[in-house]
Amino acid sequence: MNTRIRLAILSVVTAVALSACATAESPPSPSATPGPFDFTAPLVGGGELDGASLKGSDVVLWFWAPWCPTCLVEGRDHVSAVIEELPEGVELIGIAGLSDDQDAIEEFIEWTGTGGAQHVVDQDGSIWAGFGVLLQPAFYFVNDDGTFRRAGSGLTVADIQAEIEWLTES
Repeated sequence: MNTRIRLAILSVVTAVALSACATAESPPSPSATPGPFDFTAPLVGGGELDGASLKGSDVVLWFWAPWCPTCLVEGRDHVSAVIEELPEGVELIGIAGLSDDQDAIEEFIEWTGTGGAQHVVDQDGSIWAGFGVLLQPAFYFVNDDGTFRRAGSGLTVADIQAEIEWLTES
């Protein structure tokens, strides 16, 4: 088999594998600590978030990018509704990644109505990489015991609320 055909096959296999990562749900992991939460990042609007402060908490991490049309619709139609109904003890944090355009990030938050949550700026993608996020949008539902579930795009309000219920039941 010539090199060109091998590269084409490898490209297709890689694309299929990456697309599955963005949409497939996974079972709870053994632990989300310590690695992924070892970060400090600027908050939109000022201040910083120390990722270590999230350990031992029920947290929904929503990974999005301001230039992502799917993220825009998901934020406006689903995430904003979830933010309004978060149960006590659960926090939703947006992780705005792969952009240094502060105006675009702020416009995204305003347009989607997700300003009721904290959002951090992950300009270089290091937080995304720490959690293994390859595509946006993506969610991590992190339980206070460190276990987590992840999901890609396509979640409805009911889907997100079901995952939050899992967080609050343990």
